Amino acid sequence: MLRKLHVQNYLLIDQLELDLGAGLTVITGETGSGKSILIGALGLLLGDRAEGNLLRDAAKRCVIELEVGAGRGSSPAAEWCERNGLPLEEPLLLRRQLEPGGRSRAFVNDTPVRLEQLRELGGLLVHVHSQHHTLLLNSPAFQLGLVDHFAGEGGEVKHIASGFSAWRKVKDELARLREEERNAQSERDYLQFQFEELEAARLVAGEQPELERALSRAENAGELAGAFLGIEEGINADRGIAALLATLRQHTSKAARLDAGVQALAERLQSASIELKDIAEEAARLAGEINLDPKAADRLRERADLLNRLEQKHRVENADALIALRDELKEKIARIGSMETALKELEQREQAMGAEWLKHAEALSTKRAKALKPLSAEVSKQLKELGMPHAVFNFSQTRTEPAATGIDAVRALFSANKDRAPEPLDKVASGGELGRVMLALIGLAAESKELPTVIFDEIDTGVSGEAAHRVGTLLKTMARQRQVIAISHLPQIASKADTHLLVTKDHEAEHVQSDIRPLNAEERVKALAQMLSGKKPGKAALENAKELLKAK
Repeated sequence: MLRKLHVQNYLLIDQLELDLGAGLTVITGETGSGKSILIGALGLLLGDRAEGNLLRDAAKRCVIELEVGAGRGSSPAAEWCERNGLPLEEPLLLRRQLEPGGRSRAFVNDTPVRLEQLRELGGLLVHVHSQHHTLLLNSPAFQLGLVDHFAGEGGEVKHIASGFSAWRKVKDELARLREEERNAQSERDYLQFQFEELEAARLVAGEQPELERALSRAENAGELAGAFLGIEEGINADRGIAALLATLRQHTSKAARLDAGVQALAERLQSASIELKDIAEEAARLAGEINLDPKAADRLRERADLLNRLEQKHRVENADALIALRDELKEKIARIGSMETALKELEQREQAMGAEWLKHAEALSTKRAKALKPLSAEVSKQLKELGMPHAVFNFSQTRTEPAATGIDAVRALFSANKDRAPEPLDKVASGGELGRVMLALIGLAAESKELPTVIFDEIDTGVSGEAAHRVGTLLKTMARQRQVIAISHLPQIASKADTHLLVTKDHEAEHVQSDIRPLNAEERVKALAQMLSGKKPGKAALENAKELLKAK
């Protein structure tokens, strides 16, 4: 609900603070007093483009602010705030600023927003209808919502919308997974080739250092064997170290019995002899273990070359890194395999959700079809009461692609004359006819929650007498469920208002300006009498005004 409007430096308005209440608010005033200026200001707040020179004082900023009850829970405003990443505050504050240089800025709760965002939010909060603004009536969504309300299917419509949203999320996830699976499959063969190549290499952790040492020994086997055999021969040959030590021990054996010092040296010679014997035996054994077969060296060289080639190919430093890569490839391939299973499961889920949703949508479509004829009859009846005795109104129903509203589209068909077949409403209705059709439709949608605030700009054009009373009654009925603001020239309508606002223009001021203020009970009688008979109403007009107020 709109709560407060602030306008500063806009056209004929210098400063305006206007409190707006629930129920029916009627705005009246002489032609040219500035009533349409209010609609223009609201239009800017609802996202209209700022065209022309709108600043009263070209050197100052124009500011238009609107305080709106946001509602809690799953209200359209709350959902909009969530979608756009804005915190929901109560109340919402919409602001539009027009700078002297021509720049325009928009804000919601002091957060800058784009004009299209403001327009989207405004459309959720307020619907404006005038002779030149038929978007609401011609909106397929509004027409379909009217049918659903008349059929009493509001709960099912919400269920359909919720189910479609859930189904769409699964469809989106399925599309994403399919794309991911296609990309994965395109590289699966390559991943499999890489994995099989590494798997065939039979990689062993810590293998490479030992392989390099073994290859070095194999490539230098002759030199190593010669070294070992040279050691063994140098110790055990006829003139080797062992023979020399034996001679020394013989020369010292007699002296060792005579002197402790010589005895100690003899023992050390004995130890050296034993150690050299062990060295000779170890050298002989190692020489025997050396494989001088060139094919063994070739095999080791091939293995080392394989590891080096794989390391260069995969740009890693060692065989251990190749093992890690092999295991990673194995996991990727396994994930691709599991993706196929997940994809099949998601496809089955999407199909089941789609079938279940379509079953509900088709049931709703059937109920809508049943509601069209009685609804059309009710609208035609309302139109006759509004002074259109030959009016014919009905709906066409067509099937559409699945959407949040179901599988139906409806279109209002209308004819004001008995000799003309009904045609699409937006193609054949005049301004006055369209206004009364709007009232008839909205009158039937009085309990709908889809229109939080409705503003009618001279919706009563072309209406008078008893039809004007009926228009006022319809507005009053609708205002029991939502905020209704109507600009009117008819006293029959103004008398139905919960709040009567009067727009005046001060021609005596240095700069002509408009003002708007609420009327008390006595002022309302005078204003209605002036609407009935002119600026200086007589006693009869005043009495008639009082009677209108009593009958509201």
